[in-house]
Amino acid sequence: MPFQKFNNLLSTRRAEYKAFAAVYCACLKEYVTFNSDGFNHLRWHVDGRPRQPAEQMHKLGLLPLVRAVIINAKAPLEYERRQAPIGRKKKGGEKILKDIEYWGLTAVVGKQNVKTKVILRKVGTGKIHFWSVMKMH
Repeated sequence: MPFQKFNNLLSTRRAEYKAFAAVYCACLKEYVTFNSDGFNHLRWHVDGRPRQPAEQMHKLGLLPLVRAVIINAKAPLEYERRQAPIGRKKKGGEKILKDIEYWGLTAVVGKQNVKTKVILRKVGTGKIHFWSVMKMH
């Protein structure tokens, strides 16, 4: 039965996520988009390993709070810029390095006043997009 519960949650959250429109983030003064990279990151680690089902369910459960965090965050809690490989290897085995920026935003949101952290990411000159979500303690 837990497998069915997981699949139902995954299916529901995937449909909701696909319907998410870009949302304005006042503290970054830019719109944040929701692409497949962000949803996939809730299920998979960067190196391609699947996240544990309990971790996936936790992150999927927090997904309805993401937009409220982006809208209500007063200022980025964290910021990081680094070069990292993105995408598939080029011919010859070289990985393509790109500049990546990350922002960590927090806000207390939802009916239960959950302190939630959302990670946003920007690859190269692309758009800022949702990357991850977690509960803060």
